[in-house]
Amino acid sequence: MQNKSKESVSSNSDSLILQKNFEYLLKQVQDVQKNQATSKMSLNQMEDYLYRMNQVMTNTKLRGNWGEYQLDMLLSVYCGQNPSIYSMQYTLPNGKIADCAFHLPDTNKVLCIDSKFPMENYLNLQEDMDTYLRPFKMNMKKHIDDVANKYINMDTMPYALLFVPSEAIYQFVCAKCDDLFTYALQKHVMLVSPTTLVAEVMTLLSSTKDFYRTSHMEEIERNILLLQEDANRLVERSVKAEKTLETLATQFHAVSISAQKLSSRMTKMGEDE
Repeated sequence: MQNKSKESVSSNSDSLILQKNFEYLLKQVQDVQKNQATSKMSLNQMEDYLYRMNQVMTNTKLRGNWGEYQLDMLLSVYCGQNPSIYSMQYTLPNGKIADCAFHLPDTNKVLCIDSKFPMENYLNLQEDMDTYLRPFKMNMKKHIDDVANKYINMDTMPYALLFVPSEAIYQFVCAKCDDLFTYALQKHVMLVSPTTLVAEVMTLLSSTKDFYRTSHMEEIERNILLLQEDANRLVERSVKAEKTLETLATQFHAVSISAQKLSSRMTKMGEDE
């Protein structure tokens, strides 16, 4: 009877172990399925993202919007949302709309920036350099001509900026198409990329600050003199306060001595009685 009881206990114990092992394996399978579902979702999201990016790069209008967005983002980072420094989608008196216009100090004229993104011929270059280099240069020259004709006039500075939002294309022009830079300079157009635009922006901000300081020099000097007067007045009052504290400290010390003498006499009188 005792052996049967032991066998029953052992059997129950084995059943519990098997059940726990099964539950553990089931949990592992569920975790794997969950991870696979997550990975599939991530891959689907990535595929959708790449598809939308491809649509942007192959659609001229969408690509232009992307270039304008990148320009706006860079300027907001380095200049802040400051309408006194620059304006997006600026309308000139001739009706032309520039992607961006810098408001320069000490003049009503603006410096226009327009974003151009010659992607198609650049991508073709990767397949056949000899065939598509000439069309690529012609495409770039057309962009340069458009910027020069639209954004250089009596209401603007005598030059404009052509923003190439692709660093790869800009570097390719630097390395393989130096004649495009010469052509752009002849048209008073400067080619800039996201990296080189930062230098232009920093120069503009520096000149704006220098102009502000120069034009407000008298006001700045007057404020400095007023601050100096306030500082001198504060020093005088602190000296007076220090002397007053020293006097009070001396008087408190004298009062303390008198109180101690009075206490000693009263204590002595009480002992005499």
